[in-house]
Amino acid sequence: MPGTSLVNRNVLNACLLWFGLNDQSVAEDVPLAPPENRRPADWHPPKDRVGPAALMKAAEEMRKKAAEEFVELQRVNAEGKWKGTAESIDKHQAPEWFADAKFGMFIDWGPWSIPGYAPMQKAGQMVPDWYESKMYEGGAWRSYHVKNWGADFERDDFLPLFTGDKYDPDALTDLAVETGMKYVVQFHKHHAGYCLWPSAFTQRDAGDIGAKRDLIDPVVKQCRAKGLKYGFYLSIEEWEYPLLDDNGSIVIRGWGGHTRPYAPTRDDHLITGKFPVKNYATEYLVPQSKEFIDRYDPDLLWYDGDWNTAHDMLRTYDIAAYLYNHAEGRKEVAVNDRFGGKGGRAMRSLRGDFFCSEFGHMGDPSTKEIRVWEECRGISQSYGNNWQDTEANVITAKAFVDLFVTIVAGGGNLLLLANLDGPGALPEVQKNRLKDIGKWLKVNGEGIYATRPYRRIERGGPPVESVVFTRSKDSKFVYVILKSWPGKEFKTGAIKPLAKSQITMLGYGKPLAWSEHDSDVVVVLPEELQAASNRPCEHAWVLKVESAPAAER
Repeated sequence: MPGTSLVNRNVLNACLLWFGLNDQSVAEDVPLAPPENRRPADWHPPKDRVGPAALMKAAEEMRKKAAEEFVELQRVNAEGKWKGTAESIDKHQAPEWFADAKFGMFIDWGPWSIPGYAPMQKAGQMVPDWYESKMYEGGAWRSYHVKNWGADFERDDFLPLFTGDKYDPDALTDLAVETGMKYVVQFHKHHAGYCLWPSAFTQRDAGDIGAKRDLIDPVVKQCRAKGLKYGFYLSIEEWEYPLLDDNGSIVIRGWGGHTRPYAPTRDDHLITGKFPVKNYATEYLVPQSKEFIDRYDPDLLWYDGDWNTAHDMLRTYDIAAYLYNHAEGRKEVAVNDRFGGKGGRAMRSLRGDFFCSEFGHMGDPSTKEIRVWEECRGISQSYGNNWQDTEANVITAKAFVDLFVTIVAGGGNLLLLANLDGPGALPEVQKNRLKDIGKWLKVNGEGIYATRPYRRIERGGPPVESVVFTRSKDSKFVYVILKSWPGKEFKTGAIKPLAKSQITMLGYGKPLAWSEHDSDVVVVLPEELQAASNRPCEHAWVLKVESAPAAER
């Protein structure tokens, strides 16, 4: 998932595996999963697990290709406009399409979607997409796994089950369009390292294990055909990766770059298909990223897994510069702020075309004033498929719309999670909420898309939390978004309409009467709108105001 606590869970997991302390007992209070989210009746442990030792010869050829691709990337960056330096990266700006888009779909889907579980809690994020790591921890996670999958069911045993039988990129992108989304970002490689495209730099991918096909190409083509921008989500770190030490022996690189001895009985069921390399960045991460950029030509790069390793160890500046140079003169692209860092994700809110907030948390909230930003979250607390999500624990339609308009009024985009289930379908509870906001946007999209924050001083009227403002890019119009119905009139000191202009409500065809009293503007809401059934939408009504020039406000 795009973030977690500062505790390095990978270190804990490695210790549990190393010392054999992972709890095999089953707590009585962990739930029994539905049949589709627990061990198949006919499943048996594989007799042999293919680990890195069996891939040594193939790894030699892979490293040769990786070296060639790394050299080519360096050449492109050396000759191109954009360099892999802080100074060059800082000159790149978020494209206008990103600032205009406001709403995107974040497709969270991978092998973790098969168990589709995280312990339920009343507050804070839940992380089903960390299941492949947390299944080895003690407590509720391990108890749940043993109860529903068995102590002998290992992480990589999920990979052959990840077949994507119900994955429908056409329907998914149709829903994005219907919902009013303008871009799609899909999880392509999460922290366990499984790639949803056939990659030359690993056998841990959808081409070799599970789906046995390219899961990315169809959705990219659908996005292009339907006018949606497409983004590449990439975890720049992995929980475990096999390295070759100076003696040519395999060691296991953990999160953050630390290494430990390789033990086949412990490790082979964690790193299936990963080629041993000498340098994680130059022989794996960078060439694989270049491969994706060359093949799918993404509009956006969404880094994740950045909180323990310095950017120079991961060469993330080089990857970003390559994306910029690859697109230069053809189209505008964007990269987020998760380049890497140490000591509490130091690089966030510092560098990147846009800054990322996650369930309301941003590295430095004050930077929202200086940079385009994006909030990523779900309609529930879950990052990843959680079979326990129902209408009872997802955000209501009203709360959803209120959250969305607050983000947009603050200059942000909303990247909303679409947590696909194991076979690749979107659960109904998520479809319903997406359609709610799509219905709202059909009426009120003018006050959302291609708008900018409206800087103002509130001088009376309703409290700030009940009304937010946006403006058109040319500042000719201000949009007043009322989260609560104000009654028969609305009064505010935050707007200055152009003299003799009309004030209208989006979706309502008649002009509204208005007048000025001292420093306030009073807008009369007609009697016919007092009945909720007569209003243009159920939540958050938008007034369109032709605004006086700034000098006259």
